[in-house]
Amino acid sequence: MLRFQIARFEACSLARFCFTVLIALLLGSKPDVVWGQADTLNLVVVLNGLSEGDADILVAHAEDYLELALLEQPRRYTRSQALYVLREFFREYAPAGFELDRSMTQGEEWWLTGRYTVRDGDHVLRFYLRFGGSYPAYRLMAIQVIRS
Repeated sequence: MLRFQIARFEACSLARFCFTVLIALLLGSKPDVVWGQADTLNLVVVLNGLSEGDADILVAHAEDYLELALLEQPRRYTRSQALYVLREFFREYAPAGFELDRSMTQGEEWWLTGRYTVRDGDHVLRFYLRFGGSYPAYRLMAIQVIRS
């Protein structure tokens, strides 16, 4: 039993490390992403926050108003309202992980898409994150979630 728990812990740690390296490799060459500076987008932190269902991290990187479409019609929320809505969403759909699919730009906006696995294992949701702004201070503007 102990060996299984240790192996599982090591596999989890290895998976997180690989995820972080993959994000750095996929997006590290994108000039609009600045790592570790104040008032700039720290993408690894945002994606880890999403993978762990941490609404506080997402809202910390958001504009003053955030558009949310969480399996429903889009609505615009203040940061404090968005924090509450996201916490409730993550409580109902506890995360098992997040896999980044792709990144794209459209005009001044930058989109990230990925697959969010719900802890119960039966649900996979598609996340769309829209960032606005310019180098080096992209801000989260919208989150859309749909069933895949």
